[in-house]
Amino acid sequence: MELPDELALPVPDARLRAMREDDWRLEQTLSRVPDVPPWTYYPADLTSEDARDRVARSLALRSQRRGARFVVEREGAAVGMVGLELRTDVPSVYYAFLPAGRRLGLATEAVRAVARWVLDHGAHEVRASTRLENVASERVLERAAFRRDGTGAGQDGTVVTLWVREPTVE
Repeated sequence: MELPDELALPVPDARLRAMREDDWRLEQTLSRVPDVPPWTYYPADLTSEDARDRVARSLALRSQRRGARFVVEREGAAVGMVGLELRTDVPSVYYAFLPAGRRLGLATEAVRAVARWVLDHGAHEVRASTRLENVASERVLERAAFRRDGTGAGQDGTVVTLWVREPTVE
């Protein structure tokens, strides 16, 4: 499956584009937003070298068609990231936004666009997870047509809420 370089967003002056090498600054900035590491798997306070390594790993996964990360831009500025994991039998999405990109509908539309693309390209469902009590992230998934699907263990062993979106939902 050929991963897209860009996905349309129905938000004026916004776009969703494939991550590039120079997006390490966004990675570093996201790691320094106080509420991003506790609610996501972003390590806190990435160094520039660690941020570059993180982007390089993402680009390698993309070249292997095992995942993709997209940068959400608004008015030309990077304000968030949406990722797609294809390393398992069921694709999953994840995301993180800077404060400047929140409460604008960008997260919902970006997650919706990535999920729609995956479903349009043969997946029978798309998954996501949120840490317990991450209400803002739960609302993003609800608005993007995901439904709760129980709880499970996150990558770090914490309990997470599981979410699913199927092709018939829009």
